[in-house]
Parts: sequence; structure tokens; C-alpha cells
Amino acid sequence: MNIIYGILNYLEELSMENNYINYGGYNKQNDQYQQQSYERKGHNHEFQSSVNYEKDDEGMEHSHRIAGVTGPEINYGQSHVHKIHVLTDTSGDHYHEISDTTSTALYLNGKKHIHLLKGQTTYDDGHKHDYYFTTLIEDPTSVPEDGK
Repeated sequence: MNIIYGILNYLEELSMENNYINYGGYNKQNDQYQQQSYERKGHNHEFQSSVNYEKDDEGMEHSHRIAGVTGPEINYGQSHVHKIHVLTDTSGDHYHEISDTTSTALYLNGKKHIHLLKGQTTYDDGHKHDYYFTTLIEDPTSVPEDGK
């Protein structure tokens, strides 16, 4: 598990260095204002992960799974972001909501890219969970026109 968090921390540093500094920072506090100037385009990303373990109001330690597809790309500076809105799976008698915006694109090979998400679920059943994950690459089954 420490290896996974190490990789995610490394990817977050790359994303911030390669995208936030070079393309301008994304500020979630100004999200509603900035959303008005976004230009919508047409690709999405799948995502799947688990949230961290927490104790509910009865003291039961548990986690939740999340999976979904982002909204379409939203231009942001020289890059883009995506919105997500998803419910976790149900654990015991409750679930949580995640509504967030991804980081800007983090290019893996100059063509394909992923995005980072880091935040907290809604507060339900006496607790909330942290999440930290990447999207999957966009259109992973596509074959480049040059056949490579």
C-alpha cells in the first residue's frame, strides 16, 4: 500500500510541476466563477478506486469503492480538467457522495494522459473518507492512425 501512495504522491508532484506551474493554478474555491469561462470538448475518463478506512458512528471500521466516468473535458489554460459526481458503494447502512474536479492533464507518453483526484467524501453516518486516485487513460483501446 505504501508503494501505491508513493506513486500517487510522485504523480501529484509531476502534475503540479508540469501543469499547475506551467499552465496556471486551478483554484477550487473560484470554481463556480471559472466554470463560466470553460469551453466543453469531447473525451472522458473512467476511474475506480477505494476510499480510506474510517470508523462509522457505531465504531465499525470500513471503506467504500468508487467507480465512474468523468464529465467531458473542460478547457483550463493550456490544459483541461474534468468534473466527477459519483456515489460510493453502500457499506452497512450508508454511502457517501463525491463531487470534485480533476487536476489538469498529466501526460504519460506525450499523447495519452491521466488526471489526479484528491479530496474528501460527504459527511454521512458520523464520518467522512479521504480519497486519492488517478483516472484511467482516455480511450485506452484506440489504435493510433500510424498503427503504433
